[in-house]
Amino acid sequence: MSIRWCAGRRALLAGAGATALLAACGSTEEGPAAAPAAGAPSTAASEPAPAASLASTAEVPVGGGEVVGDVLVVQPVAGTFKAYNAACPHKGVKVTAPKDGVATCPAHNSTFAIADGARMSGPATTGLTEIAIKVDGGRITKA
Repeated sequence: MSIRWCAGRRALLAGAGATALLAACGSTEEGPAAAPAAGAPSTAASEPAPAASLASTAEVPVGGGEVVGDVLVVQPVAGTFKAYNAACPHKGVKVTAPKDGVATCPAHNSTFAIADGARMSGPATTGLTEIAIKVDGGRITKA
């Protein structure tokens, strides 16, 4: 496959952004990439992408939970699922997966109740911030 040069950008290619400009050029052997006409309907889907799954309900133990990225997903009692920002409000260190209904920050041992995210002990002065979720078909996603 040969690469065609975009005439309007040829002089800029000697600079640091040469690779990005070549990629932005958008032309191939078949011709330049066409931009949609003003007012033309977009070919991209107008529907928002489905929310990424945080976990399956089967992965979250009763009385415990899982840290998924920056989210703590918990099941304080059978069939009830909640999520919190996993960052400890004291210094931002991620809490560990909870055991026996308690999430602990490994940095300074602040503890939090998974039933409501409330601070139980330690240097943190507030509880964990709740994140809205929904459970659908065994999958837990952000709401």
